[in-house]
Amino acid sequence: MAYAAPGLAGQIWLSGVDPVVAADRMAGSKAAGQPTSNDFMSLFRPDAAWSKAASNVQIVKLSTQFFHRASDEQLSTAIKDLQRRHIALGLEAEILTTSEKCGNGVPGYTTTAVFQKLANRVTGLGGKIEVVAFDEPMTWGHFAHKGAACGYSTEELVRNITPNVKILKTAFPGVKFGDIEPVTDQTADRLDEILNFARQFQAQTGERLAFLQADLIWQNKWQPQLAEWRTRLRAAGISYGVIIDGDPGDKTDTEWTRHATERYRMVAGNPDIRPDDWVFQSWQARPSRLLPETDPGTLTSVIAETVGAR
Repeated sequence: MAYAAPGLAGQIWLSGVDPVVAADRMAGSKAAGQPTSNDFMSLFRPDAAWSKAASNVQIVKLSTQFFHRASDEQLSTAIKDLQRRHIALGLEAEILTTSEKCGNGVPGYTTTAVFQKLANRVTGLGGKIEVVAFDEPMTWGHFAHKGAACGYSTEELVRNITPNVKILKTAFPGVKFGDIEPVTDQTADRLDEILNFARQFQAQTGERLAFLQADLIWQNKWQPQLAEWRTRLRAAGISYGVIIDGDPGDKTDTEWTRHATERYRMVAGNPDIRPDDWVFQSWQARPSRLLPETDPGTLTSVIAETVGAR
């Protein structure tokens, strides 16, 4: 199947732990109460100390939970500031829909009602979601078979997510869709089926998959998989991205950001795996702050010290 180039390559993304996700984690377990990004909303102040990083960022990605359950004031503040900065608004979408049979309590699942509500909220506040990154639907909806996981065929999976895709496309006609999937020592044989997902996605929705981003387990042998991703995704006209982060076990913010910076340089320095797009993101308790970019223990400092220093 031939693909046209999506025209989205060369983007720098930023995504941190927002206050809704942070609150959910603290309510869920004692371990989740470790330090997390508690200055997230400060990112959207006009005088926020990330001017160098912000000048390099094209997309800020917010969680499904934030779009759905943040206060109107919080969501409006984020929308308006990103518009002022000319940074695109992105959604990390729990795109799979739960059913009576499966999906409840599994990552990556929510309901169609959630997507309708978040689309209505964003449009009602004058915003526009420009990119949607699916939260590992092939991992949790196709490859996973234990517990409440659904174990769909790829065709069934696309049928499951199509109503949510249509809601977003109706609300935001120019939106581009892409996927995030993990790269671990268990995923070496998955790219064929992920590319089949891209074909099925276009066939059933009429939309091309614009990008695929690798969520790396850095302790595994990921380099051969990334080399294959780079070659085959480019041949398919799909933008190839890599998520840059630290480790869940990092004891300090500076340890996390040091790991992230080292990993950026490792990937950027290898032409066989260098991506089109960079995603600077944490789902973890650390770093505990996004700002200021001049502090080596913050998330924005990683951008300032890597792509911002080019």
